[in-house]
Amino acid sequence: NEDTPKYQRNSPDLLAKARPQHQQLKPASSGSGFFISKNGHIITNNHVVQDCNVVEIFSADRKYPAALIATDHINDLALLKANVEVESLLPISESNPKLLQDIYVAGYPFGKNVSSSVKVTKGIVSSLSGYSDNYSNIQIDAALQPGNSGGPIIDDKGNAVGVAVAKLDLGSALKSYGVVPENINFGVKASVVRSFTEANLLETPSDNTYKLSKKDLGSAITRGTVYLSCLMTLDRIKEVRQRKVLFETLQ
Repeated sequence: NEDTPKYQRNSPDLLAKARPQHQQLKPASSGSGFFISKNGHIITNNHVVQDCNVVEIFSADRKYPAALIATDHINDLALLKANVEVESLLPISESNPKLLQDIYVAGYPFGKNVSSSVKVTKGIVSSLSGYSDNYSNIQIDAALQPGNSGGPIIDDKGNAVGVAVAKLDLGSALKSYGVVPENINFGVKASVVRSFTEANLLETPSDNTYKLSKKDLGSAITRGTVYLSCLMTLDRIKEVRQRKVLFETLQ
């Protein structure tokens, strides 16, 4: 039904120079992710990486190729692994967020067009269910933009209580309800993320149990959140451009 509001998803090759031009890899879109293990495992959204020929992560101003380990198309999750020294990780919370709980969302909205630094927005948990009573999601009022997808939703202890996944599409909501939606954004619950990692036999650290200072929380977010670059061939870019937000600077 076209009148139903939709999600607005935000959505290396060492031999690239040897490829024909239409097969050369270009940065086509971007997203966010975060470290969940000292072995370089990263959580993000499936829709961030599903069309990529190659995924690169940027951590501590360095670039690393990332291998896709597993995906969950239903809950929009993906598990990556990079050969990188992990300075800080964000444990997946063992309990789901509570209504009105304060949360922070970290990521790279609009890629690196604004700046290369991680960005953080603050808000609360607005609802314990997502769009259309999706109980694997939560609703939050912290701002999300294209590029935030896959980034952590964090409590004041530095635990990931969710994964940023979508916002209510402005155009379709305006058409359906006659108003501009404000602060209606969604994340995948921590319990769903834990089920995903456990199903893939990945043991993750226990929760942090104490509240962090703003300084320590900011440091954990900065070192634990990564920028994801999705590289595609020109052929693949043409194939997916109609169903995914891609960089407008591609030639």
